[in-house]
Amino acid sequence: MEFDPFDPKFFEDPWPAYARMRKDFPVLRCAVRNHRIWPHFWMLSRYSDVRDALVDWRSFSSAKGTLIDTDISLIPPNIFNMDPPRHDELRNVLARVLTGSRIAGLEPVVRQHARELVDGFRDRGSADIATEYAQMIPTLTMCELLDLPKSDQKQFLKWNLDTLAGADFTSPEALAAYGEMERYWQGLVAERRRHPGADLISRIIHSEVKGENISDTEIAGFCSLLHDASQNTTMNMISNSVIALARNPQQRRKLMLEPERWPDAIEELLRYISPVQGLARVATRDLEVSGVTIPEGDQVLLLYGSANHDPEFCERPGELDFDRIVKSHLAFGQGIHHCLGHAVARLETRVALQVLLDTVGEWELDEAGLVRNQLVPTRGVAHAPISFSTA
Repeated sequence: MEFDPFDPKFFEDPWPAYARMRKDFPVLRCAVRNHRIWPHFWMLSRYSDVRDALVDWRSFSSAKGTLIDTDISLIPPNIFNMDPPRHDELRNVLARVLTGSRIAGLEPVVRQHARELVDGFRDRGSADIATEYAQMIPTLTMCELLDLPKSDQKQFLKWNLDTLAGADFTSPEALAAYGEMERYWQGLVAERRRHPGADLISRIIHSEVKGENISDTEIAGFCSLLHDASQNTTMNMISNSVIALARNPQQRRKLMLEPERWPDAIEELLRYISPVQGLARVATRDLEVSGVTIPEGDQVLLLYGSANHDPEFCERPGELDFDRIVKSHLAFGQGIHHCLGHAVARLETRVALQVLLDTVGEWELDEAGLVRNQLVPTRGVAHAPISFSTA
């Protein structure tokens, strides 16, 4: 079969291709046109295969990068692209400072930002929910978390879109953005060393780490990771959630009438949407998966989105159902690279949807105006116009 996750014809509806892959081609080889590093990659689509690969970091390594056919030496170093022991040493630093109380303290700020954004378009009766709402909330939250000037918000968003919202993650635009970001973060780290505060970056700078001391380059890598990951995945999760609720008004009304459903609803939305559709690993030895041999050194794309829609994982996976109790979905990965920012992402998504529901209530999606810009790694939404009553 033919399936290229970078071909726009699959962006809107990858589910039929995923279903056929799981049934007939659970380990599928895909050639890379005009390749730079790898001439091809393999895709795993079944829940059990993706889950097992995620927890077996010794066989499925992240050290050569998690983006398809991308030269990792061109991207600032961060724990996304590391294996133990250094991965564990640096991840523990971030885990110690990204505490539950710190995350919970973000909710009033996120809610206030969300209300201000909705106030900006409420009287108009319409909005591009991607550009006017979903993209703004994670950017503002990142500014709050890292104590960054909100005047730089547009620049942060531009860097994010230049580096991650496309098929070529080392394009001239992406590399220019990485260079600008590196200079920005290096300057910020130097400034926080001189004048530490209570922000996340200052706490990372002054954290103790086993093994080799944490360097300014590694701290700048933390900043780059928090910048890219905290914005890209969450802004697309919010946009896709608004789209899903427009297409499933009965489920939306359940949330309006029974707000106690929110915790379970967020997990079902995460499973159903899978904001990260797939990330890559590299085989460290010849591997046999579902009867197919993947040679050592080949790149493997783990399709989270397909895994979360595997009927072997949950019944009626193509339906959004807030009566469903979801356990062990792979929206945030598994194993040592399980997303550290999952609590922040859950909080931002929940608050963004709650504020929109409380303020706007019902809305409709302009399907003709919906524009997607990506499937892998994130199911990107460039534009998502909605309309609603102002009465």
